[in-house]
Amino acid sequence: MVISSITKFLPNKHDGSLLGKRKFMGLAVIAIAIFAFSSLAINIGSHISLKKERELSITLPNGDCIWTNAEVYNESNGHPYGTLFASYPAAGMRVTWQQTEGATGIKVSDDFFQLAYAKIGLVKTQYPHYEGIWSYADNMNQVIYVLRNPRWAMPSYLTILSELNYAHTWEIAYDHLPEVFTKRAPMDDWIKWRDYRFNDEIKLWGLHIDFYMEDGAQYWEPVDFERNGQWPFRFYNESDRPWPQDYHCALDIDSCVPKAVVSYERMRDPEYGVGELKKVADALRGKHGMTVLDDANLECVWHDTWLNTLAPYNDNRDRNGLPRTAYNFTMEQMYKIEDKLVEYEAKYSSGKWVNMTQAQDLVWNFQKYLIEVREELAEMEANPPPTMAPNANYSFELVEWYNSKGKGNRYDKGKVQNMGIWDLVKHFYGEGGE
Repeated sequence: MVISSITKFLPNKHDGSLLGKRKFMGLAVIAIAIFAFSSLAINIGSHISLKKERELSITLPNGDCIWTNAEVYNESNGHPYGTLFASYPAAGMRVTWQQTEGATGIKVSDDFFQLAYAKIGLVKTQYPHYEGIWSYADNMNQVIYVLRNPRWAMPSYLTILSELNYAHTWEIAYDHLPEVFTKRAPMDDWIKWRDYRFNDEIKLWGLHIDFYMEDGAQYWEPVDFERNGQWPFRFYNESDRPWPQDYHCALDIDSCVPKAVVSYERMRDPEYGVGELKKVADALRGKHGMTVLDDANLECVWHDTWLNTLAPYNDNRDRNGLPRTAYNFTMEQMYKIEDKLVEYEAKYSSGKWVNMTQAQDLVWNFQKYLIEVREELAEMEANPPPTMAPNANYSFELVEWYNSKGKGNRYDKGKVQNMGIWDLVKHFYGEGGE
């Protein structure tokens, strides 16, 4: 919950270093902009009307545009069609919501923070990962899924946790918001978190995809209130199929199956970025309360969003300390990442998924991720990393470290006994829960 929400509040300006800057239109554009804003009655192009309550980026002839800041959806315009942007933690959601705001003029709200705003219109979440919550009731109608290579999502996830000082309360998280997107985690923290959480997180990365593609496939036991699969609970496995459907997907949304799948890597790539933004635009276009730029202007707004958005971004962390490439996995862990990608490429390229566009978009990305992972593995095999010295107490030390960071056992017996659910779960603890 903390992780999904921290990136909307920081004032640092994007420096535009990721992409080659677009050529500005000079005095001609400035003159047009001044003229456009001089009267609300003026339409630029045949379809954009300037209205005070909403600032959609302005379209100009020949695919050009004037980029404007997004605003909170004006509820006086009626209840909007709801779109949920869902992802595993640190999957590059920032890039997608920034581009979406540029193309629509509507702010994307968060599943937890921004409590003063109604959870309507455009909302981002990491649900059902334990960092996300379903806080938008039945206001959502469709899902857009945001994907990232787990090789990079997991280190980025730990970095955000570290920047927030492993906050386990919202008060602590708010205190550390200015530190987000400023530095990467200490290497010692990365190694400990990686070795303690890896097996669960690579599993969760895949289960998160399955949850949405299978319309709410609930991979956790009903009494697992954290959806984290830690002892005494567990995740369902294939022998438990059919899994129950999450009640939110059954009752609170038209369908949890994504209408589109976009990836962090493609959204920020000059070759594919506009095409990824078009997937979002196509899913939103024609929906009540959603105004989206024409396709002809998406290239302009895609470039100008990089230049104009005020929020910081992931690459800023490279300025302080180690680069992201320093945060490696063990060879065994890299093989498991490869195995997971192979498993999911095979799953979503066969059977009922063969003719489904969203599944094929997943497969395209999985194949690219596999190339990247295998290239790294080849280097590791040619130059094996040093083997850690045997330490019989290592597992115990990891548990102690994790507990010290406030992210420890979420199912501690004493904690659960005071939650009002003890009679429902005490049998999991053995000896009748006594």
